[in-house]
Amino acid sequence: MSLGLEFFAPLPSDFDHLAHAVRQRRGASLGAQVDLRSVGERTYSAFEAVAFSPLSPTDHPHAPRQRDWRNLPYALWLSPEHGLHTHVPLAEHYLRDTLPAALATRRPLKWARAVLHTYLQHFAPDDPLFVQLAQSARRFFADARVMQPLSQTEAFGLQRLIVQLELLNPERGPQQVAADILALPSATPMSTWQAQHALTASFWLNPFARQAFVEALNAPETLRCTLPYIQRMCEWALHAPGTPEQRFRYPVCRDEFAYSLLSPWFERTPAPEVQHVLMSELLRTLGDPRHDHAGWLGVRQEAIATLSRWLTARTLDAFFEILQHTEDDIGPYRRRFWEAYFHAGHVQQAWVALGEEASAALRAIDPTGELAHGKIMGKIAPKQCVLMLRMGHLLLCDWSHQGRLRAIDAHSRQAPKLYQAQYELHELRFATPLDFNQGLSDDPGLRHLQSHLGGWQTLARDFLAQHLGITLAIDDLMPSAAN
Repeated sequence: MSLGLEFFAPLPSDFDHLAHAVRQRRGASLGAQVDLRSVGERTYSAFEAVAFSPLSPTDHPHAPRQRDWRNLPYALWLSPEHGLHTHVPLAEHYLRDTLPAALATRRPLKWARAVLHTYLQHFAPDDPLFVQLAQSARRFFADARVMQPLSQTEAFGLQRLIVQLELLNPERGPQQVAADILALPSATPMSTWQAQHALTASFWLNPFARQAFVEALNAPETLRCTLPYIQRMCEWALHAPGTPEQRFRYPVCRDEFAYSLLSPWFERTPAPEVQHVLMSELLRTLGDPRHDHAGWLGVRQEAIATLSRWLTARTLDAFFEILQHTEDDIGPYRRRFWEAYFHAGHVQQAWVALGEEASAALRAIDPTGELAHGKIMGKIAPKQCVLMLRMGHLLLCDWSHQGRLRAIDAHSRQAPKLYQAQYELHELRFATPLDFNQGLSDDPGLRHLQSHLGGWQTLARDFLAQHLGITLAIDDLMPSAAN
């Protein structure tokens, strides 16, 4: 992340409220926006010119100026191998002597920006030099010559962040910020919290904010099961929502994020409302784990399997709702048959490919467009659609509206791939030696005849028993008044 990021709003050259305070008291502007990376490199060069001596004579032709000392924090960690952090005597002199002495200068607030930016941008509680920086920053901001001007201006938000939420305490700061955000009323967006503390959207991208996010993910399970928590964490996780820059804020936290939200449901089923919100939010933040593998890179398999199972159920339900909207005569029989196998744990994956009218029906069912699907290319009846199911080593394609049920070995070269955006007609009407009709028909696909008597259901059941060793009672595959 670039050192040019500004965490404090709205004046780019300093904290907005710090700048306001200085203008009120001194009547001077703090200057134009600067590139903090360039400032850091220039500052590094200034101290390099005196061999990084902490006590170079003031009459030295290249002696660092006060501005160089003020900007020294920007030069501490230019990269893991490059920066003034490798020159410990100089860095310690700044923290032990120079920064405390700055409190006696005419404008101590001008020193605050570099200290606070560096603390947030290079948050590393395991680094001894960073710990010294944090300690020096706490002492600096605790001084009345800094805090009093803040308390007399609009800077109450920044004051609260530092004093009440212990921002500058590496051990407690992230926990306190996390707890404060989780305690917000459900209707209050995080942008309000951000504005109250004089922060810009860039604040959420720094390592301190990321650590606070991790602390929030470690909330007790009783809290992680609640809708407000789920919605808040998903809001926090998404950067620039609704814009071309929308992305998951903390890629290294994908696993912790998904696991925190899904682990309460590994062994039980959430309430429908909770499940719906979780699915929608995780699709928005990480994508569909069944085909968006990059979005779920590194996430534990239990979390992926849980959401994939829910999405498979949702795909099945959407298919049967489409059949209802498009008036498929045997829709209820199809639903009962396939849901029986799903609830028995035999359906591993599900996908749908739709014709024109079927696509319109899905848009009516899912107006937000969350449920992805494939499009059938080629001349078919507009209402037709296909339910594609992976069961064991078989891939089954169940065509609606007088279409046939077809099966193929999932590893066959002719087998259509799941989760594609479009399918040519011949891909879904594949040639296959797997015959539902035992050679009694030229077409190996099964026609859906005598649904009310269990005709096709019995043949399909026997086929699945033969090829997969799965046997369900025929009564479990038929609709009844009870189901």
